[in-house]
Amino acid sequence: MDNIIHFQTLRKEKEDRLSTYVFQHATMIKSYVDRQVNIREKVKAKYIFSEKVGCERSSVFTKIEEQHFLDWFTFDYLTIKGTTNYQSFVDYSSNNRHSLDAVVHAFFMASVLEPFKVIKSNDSHIHAEKLLTGERCIIKTLSKSKMVNGEDIIFLRSVPVFAHLLCISEIFVQNDQKTIANLIGHFEKSTESWRTFLKKFSIKYSWNRDASVEK
Repeated sequence: MDNIIHFQTLRKEKEDRLSTYVFQHATMIKSYVDRQVNIREKVKAKYIFSEKVGCERSSVFTKIEEQHFLDWFTFDYLTIKGTTNYQSFVDYSSNNRHSLDAVVHAFFMASVLEPFKVIKSNDSHIHAEKLLTGERCIIKTLSKSKMVNGEDIIFLRSVPVFAHLLCISEIFVQNDQKTIANLIGHFEKSTESWRTFLKKFSIKYSWNRDASVEK
């Protein structure tokens, strides 16, 4: 019994340590994009993003819509160098290595804006099903979830930490059933894997002008 308790304690300590660093890492990425990325690159990217989601180039984004753009700009947009801004951040911070960097970098690079169906939410956790497979999961957010209800379809970016998923993005709600049906139909006609498909097209199906929810 003592060995089991000791193992559980160690596991909890490792989980807490990794979770803390993941959230710190996400904060550092946002700071890098805000302060270090060339403004002309951001303007160019916003034009491309607007075309992808069907907005006029002159559209003024709300604060939360700007977060939707910045998520795509950070992880999915390819710069003139052919890399993502996240990859540029990894290179930029290479002189300040952390013992967890190898694992965390791999998680972040593999992350996609993924759809889930909410079962329930409480405090800083969302209980949900993955939209494609129905696999149940628990998603931990940075703070208490707001305005996320059972049956909602949400898109978010997450990384796995032991038995949980940690949300590293804003939460975007898409309850237009036609849009979700189009997403599934488009994927079924595709020859790509689910995650590769989401990397290319998730932004198209997650976006609407009333879709975003601040955590």
